[in-house]
Amino acid sequence: MLLLATLTACGPGDVAAPSGPAAPAAADATFPRQATTDELVTLRRAEDILVRRCMARAGFRLPTAPEPARTGTEPPPMALVLADVPWAREHGYGSRVRTPGETDRLRANDPVGDYLRALTPQRRGEALRAWQGGGVDTVEVTLPDGATTGRSTRGCTSEARGELYGDFRTWFGADSVDRGVTSLAMSRAQSDPTYTKALRRWSDCVARRGLPHESPGALRAALGDTAPVAKEVEYAVTEASCAMDSGLAAVAGDVEERHLADVRERYRADVTNARRMRLAALPKAERIVRDENASRQNTQKNNTQKNNT
Repeated sequence: MLLLATLTACGPGDVAAPSGPAAPAAADATFPRQATTDELVTLRRAEDILVRRCMARAGFRLPTAPEPARTGTEPPPMALVLADVPWAREHGYGSRVRTPGETDRLRANDPVGDYLRALTPQRRGEALRAWQGGGVDTVEVTLPDGATTGRSTRGCTSEARGELYGDFRTWFGADSVDRGVTSLAMSRAQSDPTYTKALRRWSDCVARRGLPHESPGALRAALGDTAPVAKEVEYAVTEASCAMDSGLAAVAGDVEERHLADVRERYRADVTNARRMRLAALPKAERIVRDENASRQNTQKNNTQKNNT
């Protein structure tokens, strides 16, 4: 599991647009639209297919990773606080939290990890270099918060993204800054005096309900990413109910809008480029996924016919 986490932490899963609140139409209207959740899933699937094809050319036939344990309705925007009480009552935190049983099934169903663990140490190291490029020919990007991030232009992850988005260096720069815009905006929002004042009322509310935590982030951290359904729903409903009762929900929405609009405008070129590149990549991603599904179905059909003869 640790090796697989090392391989995938900066791999196919981080292609999606930054999670968080969608900017209101008035603040976002002059930018290209954001890719939808379903479109982001298609982009992730296409990238994963391209990575596996690249790894096969390098001599590593990675099996297909299993689908997420829980699917269904996506949670509403909740970067600062979950505020939809009916949704929380029905879904808890949605796919953000798994039950212990789901977690156990994920750990047991780990074909990629099983494949990698079966390799010799030398071959495992070669797989890592093939996957992530081994730190060779690194491109670096300065993020909105001043930090620097880098990625090798070599390796199957970068090759797949270059094939999907047209140019890896351009994509990596725009996507990294776009993600950093949301991160910086949310950091500023959390320090906004209007937000912190309402947050104290929210904290008093959840404490009265038996969950003494200073922020929604602290509440979710205390729950963890694995919890029984009843406990998950309790935490989610408490967060959302107190968001409404304390007025934090309305304040958070206003603060998020203001800071997102401000930071996005400062990095307009990168945000625009990242969104355009995602949308432009969609037709190719859809073809890749469609062809892969057709190929898999043909293989299954041929195997069935062989078994029946």
